[in-house]
Amino acid sequence: MEFSEKINQLKERVINLKDSVQTEEAAKNALIMPFLTTLGYDVFNPLEVVPEFIADSRLKKDEKVDYAILKDGKPIILVECKKVDSDKLDVKKHAGQLFKYFTACKAKFIILTNGIIYKFFSDIEETNILDKDPFFTFNLLEYKENQLETLSEFCKENFDIEKAYSNAGDLKYIKQFEDVIENEYRTPSDDFVKYLINKSGVYDGRVTEKIIEKHKRTTVEAFNLFMSKVMKTSLDFSIAAKQEEKSGKNEVVTTLEELEGYAIVKCILHGDIDINRITYRDNTSYCNVLLDDNIRKTICRLYFNRSQKYIAFLEGTKEHKYPIESINAIFDFSENIKNKINEFLAVK
Repeated sequence: MEFSEKINQLKERVINLKDSVQTEEAAKNALIMPFLTTLGYDVFNPLEVVPEFIADSRLKKDEKVDYAILKDGKPIILVECKKVDSDKLDVKKHAGQLFKYFTACKAKFIILTNGIIYKFFSDIEETNILDKDPFFTFNLLEYKENQLETLSEFCKENFDIEKAYSNAGDLKYIKQFEDVIENEYRTPSDDFVKYLINKSGVYDGRVTEKIIEKHKRTTVEAFNLFMSKVMKTSLDFSIAAKQEEKSGKNEVVTTLEELEGYAIVKCILHGDIDINRITYRDNTSYCNVLLDDNIRKTICRLYFNRSQKYIAFLEGTKEHKYPIESINAIFDFSENIKNKINEFLAVK
């Protein structure tokens, strides 16, 4: 069985059991041990996985970390477990405990988990000093496909401590860079806008505060256009190809324009919601863009099967249609799209 299939089975297990798991011990037995088994470790072999591993420090005795994964008799990965109701896994709350275990055991990695969320830590910023933030977080209920590759590096058959440590550093800095890029996308800083103006050569004179302020909106629009191109490129066009093959059978055909429009909606909602929850459902008249693949949660409708294109929004059973000149004009309705998401999220 492929690793992705095993993780998906584990996800189903979590969905079925999480509401019944009330204690830390229950989380260990029902969720965390199966997770370690999925990574290929024999949880019943004390030469490989040791429960209640002694992590005494110079200042305090009788300290024990929940699990230690061993290699050649030495701990390489520590696992500290919490109850499932600790859904946010507050790192600050457990930082002192993690720091002590990491320092005492000399392991290179420590995982904080509640059986659903797994936060991976190491000492990337300063040797032998545990970082304050995880370099990788894996949520069994919300993971993305590209995260499986990172997780698979911690499987027994793949684990190479030097390679894993090197990749951990890359992940940490990538995440930090991503945060900077997202902040610049949402609220461009003066320095960033000035950099773009100078780099692009669009202005020959002195770049004043007034010019910078003027081009902040330009910067956001440029980001939007760039992201829509990226999203469009990353779409699985094989879906469209398969639909086109069916066109001779009078079946619904999802066009590339509709897929691009769908990608722009996802781009607009990036950072506000897990975009994996955004789906589409096509029919002969229009393409529905949905939340959670639920037709009762229609974000918008795209009427692209005619010369005049429209985007439409529903208020109850009433539909409001707006003509648009081009697909990129969907960005002009960003507020409408975000309001629909907020409307759905507000309903419990």
